[in-house]
Amino acid sequence: MSDTKGVHTIEEIRSQADSWEGVFHRIDKGEDALKIPFHGTEEVIFTGCGSACNVSHAVAPIFQKLTGRTCRALHASDLMINPDLFLNERRNTTVAAYSRSGDTTETVQALLHAKTGGARTLAVVCFPESRMAHAADAALILEEAGEKSVTTTRSLTSMVLSATYLAAVCAGNEEVQDQLKTLPDLARERLELFHDVGRSVGSDQEIRKFAFLGHGSYYGLAREAQLKVKEMVLLPSDSYVSLDFQHGPMSNVDAGMLITIMVSEKGKVYDLELARNMKALGGKVFVLCDRSAKEFEPYTDYLLELDTGLGDGIRNVLYMPALQFMAYYRSLAEGQDPDNPRNLTYFVRLDG
Repeated sequence: MSDTKGVHTIEEIRSQADSWEGVFHRIDKGEDALKIPFHGTEEVIFTGCGSACNVSHAVAPIFQKLTGRTCRALHASDLMINPDLFLNERRNTTVAAYSRSGDTTETVQALLHAKTGGARTLAVVCFPESRMAHAADAALILEEAGEKSVTTTRSLTSMVLSATYLAAVCAGNEEVQDQLKTLPDLARERLELFHDVGRSVGSDQEIRKFAFLGHGSYYGLAREAQLKVKEMVLLPSDSYVSLDFQHGPMSNVDAGMLITIMVSEKGKVYDLELARNMKALGGKVFVLCDRSAKEFEPYTDYLLELDTGLGDGIRNVLYMPALQFMAYYRSLAEGQDPDNPRNLTYFVRLDG
């Protein structure tokens, strides 16, 4: 195993709390311009590809709750190919488009179609000279979150956090803004815990397939966790809305499957029953929660308790570092290079 494998990915996972602080600074500095695309908006469409699409699924429910606007997540290719199916000229619509590179073809075209269709646009990218940054009505440039690795880690969490914080800013909710600003220090204080739990799970060679479960604002993060395993580890990995796993997919549960449950406060009683059921089927269970360890412990093989006291929609990104460490260490154990996953490039450019 080469000592150079994964050197960028591990540094980017460890440094993301610094990137989060950059998110707050950039939004505070550009608040007036960033709020303009949302003035009078009835509907917000969040869009992107790959990890950026997962961002969209993670943030749409939170943005809707905080701002009261109708919000939904949409893959950028749908907006690129069928804008007439998703854009309604009779509604005041804002399209918030996410792309680390800012040059992903589907997302660039989705943003341009949105502008042609009369929607206002916001681009959230990591590179100021990207096509999206220049094309959108407003742009949030998260340069601190950019990565050398092909694999997205800190850019993903920074984008999720940026949407949550921007929603709180648009809603004038200073309490949520203050709570979000505690996350970088909370992450630094727990970094070694995240590392040790992630490494322990990632080193378990009995695990040969993965399922990641979350509901509400956690579903997008479950999608991202499964993508990290598919990209870096190259083992079977799926994601589901938590309770949907029991409507068919649990037929795959056996001693070689890890079922990861992202616990929410509102859904905790159902998450607890889910963990108990999956353990009874013989699967390995990994639970991420805030302050519920004693309740879940009898039904888990691996357990991460954040102990922050923060609610759903606020603490969400703190679930991700341990899962990123897990994928990183399992990738190395499988002889892969987390920095350069097989068949992948930094972004996708289409010729069509």
